[in-house]
Amino acid sequence: MAIEFDEKVKSLIVKGDDQSVINYNQLGKKASLSIPTNEHFLPQLYSLVLKEKSEEIKFFTEKVTMGSVSMMGE
Repeated sequence: MAIEFDEKVKSLIVKGDDQSVINYNQLGKKASLSIPTNEHFLPQLYSLVLKEKSEEIKFFTEKVTMGSVSMMGE
């Protein structure tokens, strides 16, 4: 489930749908199970705010460890 949610968030970021990433808690059960508390997800939102419109999206870490911990970074 974490892998599927990780892919969903990456696709939203690539599409530029920051609002859906910000409102991740509305993305269904996979979101609530993947992010039971938000302290580790909130830093991702800062990176979305700081990115320039013309800036290329790159994910420097695309890894899910132990089947449930995403190490995605933008």
